[in-house]
Amino acid sequence: MKKITKAVSIILILTMIASSFAGCGKKDAAKPAEGNGASEGSVNAEAPAKEPTEITLPLTDSGETITIFMNLDGNLASTGLSYADTDVFKELEKRTGVHVDFQIPASGEATTAFNMMIASGELTDIIIHGTEYPDGLDAAVDDGYYLDLTPYLDNELSSYNKLRTKNDFFAKSSMTDSGRVIGVYQIYREPQGPWCGLQVRKDWLDDLGLDTPVTFDDWEVMLTKFKEEKGAYAPMSLGSLGYNIMTHSMSAGYGAICDFMAIDNKVCYGPIQDGWRKYLAKMHDWYAKGLIDPDFMTTSVFMPDMAMVTTGQTGAWDSMYTMPQLYEMTNEDKNCYIVPVPSPVENKGDEVHIRLKDSILGCYATISANAKNPELCMKWLNYICSPEGSLLCNYGIEGRGLKYDENGNPTYGEMITANPDGYSVSQAQCVYAQAPSSMPCDYDWKRELSVVPEKDLVSYDVWGAVKDDYILPAGLTQTSDESKELASITSDITTYVNESTTQFITGVLDINTQWDEYVNKIKGLNIDRAVEIKQAALDRFNAR
Repeated sequence: MKKITKAVSIILILTMIASSFAGCGKKDAAKPAEGNGASEGSVNAEAPAKEPTEITLPLTDSGETITIFMNLDGNLASTGLSYADTDVFKELEKRTGVHVDFQIPASGEATTAFNMMIASGELTDIIIHGTEYPDGLDAAVDDGYYLDLTPYLDNELSSYNKLRTKNDFFAKSSMTDSGRVIGVYQIYREPQGPWCGLQVRKDWLDDLGLDTPVTFDDWEVMLTKFKEEKGAYAPMSLGSLGYNIMTHSMSAGYGAICDFMAIDNKVCYGPIQDGWRKYLAKMHDWYAKGLIDPDFMTTSVFMPDMAMVTTGQTGAWDSMYTMPQLYEMTNEDKNCYIVPVPSPVENKGDEVHIRLKDSILGCYATISANAKNPELCMKWLNYICSPEGSLLCNYGIEGRGLKYDENGNPTYGEMITANPDGYSVSQAQCVYAQAPSSMPCDYDWKRELSVVPEKDLVSYDVWGAVKDDYILPAGLTQTSDESKELASITSDITTYVNESTTQFITGVLDINTQWDEYVNKIKGLNIDRAVEIKQAALDRFNAR
């Protein structure tokens, strides 16, 4: 059995803090490493845009209400508060004169609630998306659910339009292939490099006389010693799907991911590539040797089990670069010291083309076609995308969430960094500012610098030192017909691949004798047509 001895309160604190930091880093980290292929972060061409129309506050004198469908951030939920209780939304109501009625789905029920809302045709005025319209944004407009916002970019949405057109790549990533602007996106002030990747116990490496692992052979030696000499139940924590859904950090060295990918702009399906076969064979070998969590199927798809980290049951995992300080602070072993490491490769010097892609867009909002006052909804979203509104969303109210440093730059105040009511940083951030990727705005992902130790910022350099050119762009879209066809094809394929991945790793399926049968079944489910659709979407994206 797994040894779980830490107090429940510590685990809760870690869990609540974890989702807070999806966007933070040091100043130079946003710059792609030279030659790393991070083209999304290196576009500087200015796209022409009219100056924003002046915003007059309040937006309405009649005290109107708009309704918003959005998920409740887990850290905010842990405080017992809702969005209406937070500084940002209280202040937004004072400034704009607009009252917001939040319609929040129950935890874990967002997709069901969204689908029921679509089926009923009774949509809220604004939807902050955690769930996609299944056939794509263009289809949602064509089907009469969302408004096409393109005609309003120079007037009601002029501040947002200036934000999204600050460079060509942002502009084309925030529209559809048809040229429509349908969502109001959270746009990163600067592209954010990879904020998640592999981490290991450096104190264990030192104790065992090991260097930072480079190859898969190095990793096997390290994990074996973690098991035999450190008593780790799960030397490496592996995501529940058999890989980390965010980073694909362990399969990166084999040049494959469990999704569509592109090599030299030619789309292929990762789970049938030879690199994926090699990855599964390696994970099966390590599973048989007890080097990965034998219960990986029951863990998270993303973060490691908190208690396993803090009780020394694992020594290597994928996590965000903001987490080591928390793992160390709450660890039973006070000598715990965690460092980032690169993805393993087959041979020293091998080139890697896979990592967490630079972040340029966050959440987005759509306006319903049946909104009571669509113009007011646009103006409200436009305001939070303005410099004044974005400052409020990022930092909160001056004297509470916001303070200015000696150079006049905004930073977090003590209500967030040292909350007097006992809120963790992540909780206080939600109460006195906004959680990451919760609202469209000009998103300042560097705002949490004051609460991230300097030693952990090197993660950007370690994880960002490789290319990301095998990963498809985030702004890729399909036409309505393509989306429907793609969904029809990939539904069964995804289920089969996920089941087979686990079975290959655990040995239920034999990678040596049943791989060809697995590939042929996927091909029989029409994966080639799905690749054609993705290729067409990539070609259109590159031509935007």
